[in-house]
Amino acid sequence: MSKSDKPMMSTKQLIVHMKSKGIKFEKANEQQARLVLEQKNYYFKLTSYRKNFLELNDKYHNLDFAYLIDLASIDMHLREYLLDLSLDIEHGIKVKLMELISNDNEEDGYSIVTDFKKANEHAYQQTIAYLRKNRYLHDLYVKHGNEPSIWVLFEIMTFGTLSLFVDFYLKRSPSKSVRKFHNYLKYAKNIRNACAHNNPLLVNLFSDKEFLRKPSAPVRTASKEIGISSSNLRDLKVNDLISLFYLHKLIQSDVLGSHKYDQGKKLILRFQRHQDWYIDNVNLVTFVKIMDMLVDYLETN
Repeated sequence: MSKSDKPMMSTKQLIVHMKSKGIKFEKANEQQARLVLEQKNYYFKLTSYRKNFLELNDKYHNLDFAYLIDLASIDMHLREYLLDLSLDIEHGIKVKLMELISNDNEEDGYSIVTDFKKANEHAYQQTIAYLRKNRYLHDLYVKHGNEPSIWVLFEIMTFGTLSLFVDFYLKRSPSKSVRKFHNYLKYAKNIRNACAHNNPLLVNLFSDKEFLRKPSAPVRTASKEIGISSSNLRDLKVNDLISLFYLHKLIQSDVLGSHKYDQGKKLILRFQRHQDWYIDNVNLVTFVKIMDMLVDYLETN
């Protein structure tokens, strides 16, 4: 698609364009829309949520601009919550790996870093480069940059590099406990990355654009334990969310799980604030139900 197909428009032109596409300005008027577009959110991101609504003859049906504002706000809170879960998981995995490595008489904390470097040279060099360039970690680089220990590497390792390290560790030192969370890590990473990069999540829900042909056996097992229908597993986001919540439950303490449950229930209430707007939107309603089940799972014994 060229710039002639999608020319840049002023705020006023954008509103006229949205009206031509059937988007109403009743619950949120045009003045409110201008304020939002000029001060709070930008058009491309805000209108991505229109994909949740029926489009016939090049016009959207039952879509008010207020719905886009609401979904953008909910999505922001959703990303913050899921990123928080991801950080808990990342920390928990590092703690578990450090426990295993520290209690292994054949490990000295340094040779494992050397071997990881040989197996994943690019990821290792990226990690050291980050340490070198980080102004707040300069002292750490000066002291440990040339020969970092595993505990130093864990301190600066990204989620993606951690995932590679788990792959490496399983080949080096097979472990049932590590294999268990390894099965879900690559899927949970997708959610973490989307949240960290501020990508909208509440778009293309249950769409053939995000279709998983064959869910993995571990994710099918987790979905059964959580109580989510296998028919929803072919959706990529549902598949990845199940992995994220299952990992959090697997790795973190009951106390932290209970805290995240409380936060999650507040998020569900935010989803439901204007539930009458979306009562006929099957995909949104289904997604909220699944999220509610995932949050409830954090509280189970």
